[in-house]
Formats: sequence, C-alpha cells, structure tokens
Amino acid sequence: MSRTRRLFIQGVPHLIGLRGHNYSPLFQAPEDYHQFLNDLDAALEQFDVRLYAYSLAPEHILLLLESTTKDMLGRFMQSLGRHYVPWYNHRYGRRGTLWDNRFLASPVEPDSYFLLVKKFVERSNQGKEGYHSFADTPAERITRHSVWLALATTPEERKKKYQQLYQQPPNTALTNRFQSALGQNCPIATAGFTKAMEQQLGRLLRPRHCGRPRKYERSQVEEWTWLEKQAGHILQRYGYNEVRLPLLDEWEKALDDPPFSHENNPVPLNNQALLAGDGTRGCLRLLAQNARLPELCKLWYQGTLFRRPNQSAQLKPSPQLGVEAFGYPGVAIELEQIILQYRFFQFLKLDGYAELRINNPGTSEEYQRFRHALLNYYYPIRHLLTDAQNALLNSQPEQLLMDKDSLLQRLAATAPSLTHFISTASRKRFEHLCNGLNRMGVPWMLDENMYPTNDYCHLVVEWHNERNADAGLLCRGGRYDGCASRVTGRQTFACGFAFMLEPIMQLLHEVRRPTLPARKVDIILIPAQSHAHSLTLHIADQIRQGYPDLSIASDFSGLKAATREKNACRQGARFIVTVDDERQQVVLNDLEKQRQQQLSPQALLMELRSAAML
Repeated sequence: MSRTRRLFIQGVPHLIGLRGHNYSPLFQAPEDYHQFLNDLDAALEQFDVRLYAYSLAPEHILLLLESTTKDMLGRFMQSLGRHYVPWYNHRYGRRGTLWDNRFLASPVEPDSYFLLVKKFVERSNQGKEGYHSFADTPAERITRHSVWLALATTPEERKKKYQQLYQQPPNTALTNRFQSALGQNCPIATAGFTKAMEQQLGRLLRPRHCGRPRKYERSQVEEWTWLEKQAGHILQRYGYNEVRLPLLDEWEKALDDPPFSHENNPVPLNNQALLAGDGTRGCLRLLAQNARLPELCKLWYQGTLFRRPNQSAQLKPSPQLGVEAFGYPGVAIELEQIILQYRFFQFLKLDGYAELRINNPGTSEEYQRFRHALLNYYYPIRHLLTDAQNALLNSQPEQLLMDKDSLLQRLAATAPSLTHFISTASRKRFEHLCNGLNRMGVPWMLDENMYPTNDYCHLVVEWHNERNADAGLLCRGGRYDGCASRVTGRQTFACGFAFMLEPIMQLLHEVRRPTLPARKVDIILIPAQSHAHSLTLHIADQIRQGYPDLSIASDFSGLKAATREKNACRQGARFIVTVDDERQQVVLNDLEKQRQQQLSPQALLMELRSAAML
C-alpha cells in the first residue's frame, strides 16, 4: 500500500519533528548538540530554507521553518540526516538509521498560530536548557518572520511582548492539538483556513480520531439531563440562582428593545409573539420589571433558543445554558466567570480539547469609533461589494476584515486596526484580567481577529474546539454594560456567558468520555415462563414498595434467557431476578458479588435487605 503524500503548503511555515528509532536518544553529550547545530547551519546556507525556532532534546528534535518548495524541504532534511547520522554512528559505534521513519511535518497558519507554535517549540517540556532558540536569538541562525516583526516597532518591545506570551500557563488543548496535527501531517490552522485548503486539495486535512466507534450508545435524554445537572451544581457553588425564562417574547417589546446579538433574528409565529432567540435580553427584562431583585445578583437559565442564522428562513434551535451577573463593575467578576468555565471543562475532562480565546474590544464608544473608521475606509469601494458585504458594511464592518474575498483580503492589510482605538485605561484593565488568568493557571490565547458578535465591551470570551469546524464554539461571553443600561433604563453593569450544550455533548461523544454512571437500573426481573408475568409484576411491586429509592424494571421481551441476561448487564443492573412460576421460586443473581441463589418470593425481600447496597 502506497504511503500518503506529504502535505506541503507553499508560503507558510512548517513545524518539523524528528524522533529516535525505537525511542533511542538522539543526543547523549554536549558535543552531539554542537555537531547537529553545525550541520543545521551548513544546511541553512546551502538550501533556501528559513529557520524561525528550534528545540533539541534526547527524545526529539523540533524545528519551525519555511521552505520555498516541497522538494527543497525534503533535500534540506535529507542533508541533515546524511551529515549528522554517520557522525553519530561513528562516535557511538552503532549502525543503521537514527530517525524513526519519515520526519513529521505540519503546515502552520502564520497569522493565527505562528507565535503559539514558536512558543510550543521553545518551551517543549523535553527540551534541554541551552539547546533551543528564544525569541529572535541566536540572531545568526533565526530568521525574523513578518508576524514577529509586527509585534512591535523595536526589538526590545518585541522581546517584551513575546516574554509575556512565553510566561503564560501551558495550554493543554493547544499542546494536544499541535502534537496530533504533527503526528498526522495536518495543518495547524483555524477551521476556516483548513476548510478552504480541503476544498482546494480535495482531501481531509483535520486530525482523525483513534479507536472504533461505540457499539452501544447511552440514552440521549439521560446524558442531557446529566450534563445540565452538573452545570447546575457548579453554578450553585459559585452563588448563581436559577431563573425560568418564557419561550415566547412579546412582539412589541422585542421590537422596541435594542438588539443584543447580531445573530439573533427572531422568527414570528403570529402578530402577538415570537420565539425567544436571546436569553440575555430576557434576564434584563426580568431585572427591569422585578423591583425585588437586588442590584447585585447572579442568575442562570437553561433552555432552547431559536435563531435564523445568516438571515436564512430556516429556524434553528440552540440548546444553551446562560449565566449572567449584574451590578459588578470590576474585572473580578469577569475573571471569576472565566475560571468557572475552565473548572466546568476540567470536570468534564475536556480542558485538553477546549481553547480559551479572549480579546479586548475597548469601551462601547471606542469600538464604535473603530467601526466608523472601517465604514469610511470601505465606503469608496462599496459599489464593488456584494449585497451581503454591503449589509455587513452598514452593521458589522469588522466582519469584512475576515472575508475570504481576494480584494477584501488585500484591503484588510491596510485597514484601520482596533488596537489603535483602545485607550490606555482599557489596556490596563485588560492587562489586569490577563495577569489574573496567569496567576490562576488558566491557559488562554489572545485573538485580535475575534470581534464581538454581541453588544460586548471591554472583554470578549470564546471557548473553541477545532476538532469539529461545524460545531466548534463551546462557550461565548463578555461584558455588556451599554446594552444592559439601555434595556433596564438605568446604569447597569452586566457580564455573562452561555454554554453551547449541543457542541459540548458532541465533543464528549467524540473523545469518548463517560458522562453517566454505568448503573441505570438496580434490579431487573425476568419471568422464566410466559405465564409467570403476573407473579413477576407482583414481586416487582412489593420491591418498589419496600425500597422506593431503587430502580426496578421487568423484562417481558420474550427473548432467550441468555439474551435477556446480557441486556440486563448492559443496563448496569446489580441484581437479576429470574421468576419461576412453576416452582414458585426465584433465582437471585448478584452480579457485583458474583453469587447466585434460589429463594422463595418471600425470602427475596429479606435477602435484598441484607445486601450491601441496601
């Protein structure tokens, strides 16, 4: 069987990995590192390859580099092996190959992941001190990428900013993603970039899941109930109170209220009401109409919201669990909510798959000035835009910066930047939040291309899972003081977020995390004959009356006895009771203690009473 063609994308950096054959060490003494670096320098001079970062460890070698062609990259790596491996074999009296199969390679989308991959290489846990690059040193070996040069105007400021990124807590989700992409020759890129490359190349470029699919799935209703219950427990521990919101919004109020979400396009059912598409606005109405609610309050709600994505006519339900806090003006409540989100994903064992992205949109006034500058920038070419793009220009001009249109991509390079409109006070406020996340050990990444889809200010928070491009958004939130003040009619400080339950449940299934306790039924009764149904029902009723906290089920399927016993085991039952009407006896099978005994129906209750679980 022919091996898969290596993925190479021209014009972007590539993360390269080398491992020792059968986990043998690649370096054993300081002289080995010096020899490899000398061979690396010689190969850089010989071939048109630019090196951005490297890390040398006994177990592996990591290189972040860029080659002009695929053939050039192959000859560069071949040159390294032809010079270093014979020297290493001669020094240690060994023969044969040193590398484990082919070198690993993964293209890197520079705008979004260059600095993160550079940090991953230089902070590799297995890297030895003194044998890796840092920032733009050593200068004679490291090339400065355009993303690096865009960090700041002076070398000192660039190093300072990179040092701040370097000192952030390790991001397990990013590390797992980089390692998975490197092992499967997949790009380290955003979902949009990967999807565009898949369409261009006609092949799947996302990392594949290992293992076989499950043969037996759990009940979806029970899984959803379990997930909502766990979220409710953690919210109760943080002092949030549950509220119930109506499924329908009143037509007049929905039209009068200022929109909170630009994605919220409610669908009318008749002239009086429409389906609720936004839980935040419902909480704000509750706060404005209920005078008994304190000014400082924490609320949460759950339910299905209805939206029309991208102005489509199709109604899309979205199960969500929303969390809102009112009356807290400082950064502390935002930090607490992010920690709450992180602990929830940790409890679900999804912290290795969920990536936290944050951005600072500034105050509402600063963000509006940024939008106005974009409107003036794109307005002269409005006749070249499509109807959809013109609609965005009037409502959300920042979305044009991320449009895949070739003309808009060229214009985005010189478009106004949000960072130029953010005040010093907003910057210091955001830095205080970032420092708090670092102290709490919460891994995060700054995404300056993440703009608020809702009426947020000061902070935009999103948790993403790049394993599934269609359901990648797990959580979204931020601060919305301006919108809250307009709806309530008074100054209101508000901050909140929403868990997207459907993508979270889908991710739980993909990573095969057990989301429910195995036991669904405690006792299952099986009639041995068809005429034993009455006695089985009688015994089951007696057990339910004696032990109301237990779950008792009767199997009247008529299948073979062995098949019914297997089904009982799959349901997690501890006891299987086989009812024999002819002998007026029951067979009690204790699956936990691996014990089986014959009893009379009257003695069955006494035996269950003496069991450990009762």
